[in-house]
Amino acid sequence: MTAHLPPLAALRAFAAVARQGSFAGAAAALNVSTSAVSHQIRALEAELRTPLLTRARNGAGHSRTAPTPAGATLLAAVEETLTRLGDVCDAIRGEARRARPHLTVSANGSFASLWLAPRLATFAGMHPSTAWTMRAVEEDRPDMGREGIDLAILRMRAGTVRAPDQLLFAETIFPVCSPSLGRLDDPQALLQHSLLEEAHAGSPEKDWRHWQGLLGLPASSRRIVRFSSFNQVIAAATAGAGVALGRVPLLEEELASGRLVRLFTPRELPGSWVFVLHSRPGLARDPHVLQLKNFLLASAQGGIG
Repeated sequence: MTAHLPPLAALRAFAAVARQGSFAGAAAALNVSTSAVSHQIRALEAELRTPLLTRARNGAGHSRTAPTPAGATLLAAVEETLTRLGDVCDAIRGEARRARPHLTVSANGSFASLWLAPRLATFAGMHPSTAWTMRAVEEDRPDMGREGIDLAILRMRAGTVRAPDQLLFAETIFPVCSPSLGRLDDPQALLQHSLLEEAHAGSPEKDWRHWQGLLGLPASSRRIVRFSSFNQVIAAATAGAGVALGRVPLLEEELASGRLVRLFTPRELPGSWVFVLHSRPGLARDPHVLQLKNFLLASAQGGIG
């Protein structure tokens, strides 16, 4: 039968006091209060029925807290045991890491939160043997080796995709708003609302001044509110703060749930940019990466997700 052992927390507190030479130093090392350390030591000494530590006396007597003879015997055993436990735990963690690959997928922030996050969570639940991490990276071409990225969803100009990269999807742009704004059947109704726009460069389909011309409205920038990211545009639109230029498939969930509604169907414009799957060199045929790529491609084509 296993002998009754004191609590591990008390033994760790005792070892910390012995190493630090004070209750305050041990408390700082363990990130607990000094009174908590003192309470654990008193309980440990009561259980073992002997003093384990001398106490410093403000310059008189002992200059620092130190183990008694009984404490020194216990300290040797505790430190040996804690070291052995640490080694075993490290070995188990290392074996778990080797047995369960850990891979990272990246995309820009708006794509990551609006489209990739729910699909990656679904995929990870279906394939628990691999640990996936998603990172938001705004660079058009991140250094995948330096950044530790295994699969990246990159934004490229339409028509520039080259093998081995794979086209995930192109975008379609059209006006959207919260249903709280009421029916906006006539483009003239836009004159009563703020026009929400993502900062862009060389993408006329994302420019409200371009859409004003398409919809027969007077050109004006007085009601246009610009944001640094598409996420911010959609947050404002779903809150009913104005009308945004929406992008699908990124807004599939918002449109399907009714949080946003499409305006002026069938008016729409193709996006100037597309999203592609780009594997880190050397991992293009990694089975885990291939599984995720195939899942995302099927999701983009409407098969899953």
